[in-house]
Amino acid sequence: MADALHFRRAALVAALVAATVLCSAAAGAQLPSASPAALGMADNYTAMARGFGAVAWNPANLGLPHNPRFTLTLLGLRGAGDLGPITTDDVARYQGIRLPNEVRDAWMQRIDANGGETGQVGGGVTYLGLSMGRFALQVASNASVDANMPPGAMELALYGNAGRTGSAQDIRLDGAHLTGAVTTTTGISWAHPIDLGLARLSFGATAKYVMGNMLVHGEDRGSQLSATSSQIDLRFPVILSDTGNSSSVGNHGSGFGLDVGGAWDSGPFTASVAIQNIVNTFRWDASSFYYKPIQAYYGADTSFSSGDVTMPLDSAPADVRAWLDDQRFKPILSMGVALRANNRLTLAADVRREMGEGLRVGDRTHVGAGAELRLIPFIPLRAGLAVHPDGITIAGGTGLELGKINLTVSAEDRRTASGHAPGAAIGLSFGGR
Repeated sequence: MADALHFRRAALVAALVAATVLCSAAAGAQLPSASPAALGMADNYTAMARGFGAVAWNPANLGLPHNPRFTLTLLGLRGAGDLGPITTDDVARYQGIRLPNEVRDAWMQRIDANGGETGQVGGGVTYLGLSMGRFALQVASNASVDANMPPGAMELALYGNAGRTGSAQDIRLDGAHLTGAVTTTTGISWAHPIDLGLARLSFGATAKYVMGNMLVHGEDRGSQLSATSSQIDLRFPVILSDTGNSSSVGNHGSGFGLDVGGAWDSGPFTASVAIQNIVNTFRWDASSFYYKPIQAYYGADTSFSSGDVTMPLDSAPADVRAWLDDQRFKPILSMGVALRANNRLTLAADVRREMGEGLRVGDRTHVGAGAELRLIPFIPLRAGLAVHPDGITIAGGTGLELGKINLTVSAEDRRTASGHAPGAAIGLSFGGR
């Protein structure tokens, strides 16, 4: 019986670890940037965005000089992933061979220092980006996943039942959690310019309709794997949207939002300020969610499992229901400047701050700068650096502009305490990038 319990301990943790890894292998702002060029400048793009790109950044930019008359993009892709402090490269390096003791010990030290093994992923697709003069439209979906495995569980996964000390120890899963969400947003933007002689002032607004496609959230509530009494006590309740009801597939919450912005352009200098979600009524529909009070107990004499039990959300604890109600979009203040130093070089800088805690749509704060260089007029070279609470991001990108047709690719390296996290964006557009 003890061997069976030890196997269950290892299998349980292995399953949770696998979930964390898978989360990091899958593919956030509320509207992902329709312009891949933004990522190439480390998202220092508030004053740079034009055409369809202005919907996600600042609608007022549609009224500025050099805004193209018509732009179009279809199926623009953007994504980033982070698994750490033990990365997928670390795991791949020792695939199929026995993990050396010194490497295992070093990994465990990194996991302890990080507070666990984390996986974070964000991905976005712009189905349609379109602009005609001072009007623009974007239809896009965003997906995000966040998971964490605490040090105790990772110790069992790396060392087995004996642990790093050579004798079995109690293991707790405090801090383990998994959250995944998918939303779809349609945004329509408009700008009104005011000519001031040597300068132009522009005001703009974006009206948005947001639909919540899917949400799942689970977190540990006191799980313990006992070494001395050969017991497994798992408590990991989950709430999830109802994916089996055909009448509500893809619609588990909705609401309207409003972004406003202002921009000023004078010669080579542009200043741009926007407030996203100055109004946002989005909320998840609690009636389309289920509660799964996942509990399992395995002991020497008895065992039970409630993994198949599904209950209405009203049966969930009050704090779980409150968590769902708190998952809304909060206002974001963005400020950016751009300087066209000459016909070949443009410099930009951004500062952003999210006002409050809710659905995570990106870094809570962002400070950075970027540049675009055109040594060859139709091959732009972009680079950028950003500082955020988790670390720094270094990015770069390029493109090929053949008349009105533009192919743009960008990549980033997000460096945090957990390690390196890659990201990429690609898009084909007409009339703008």
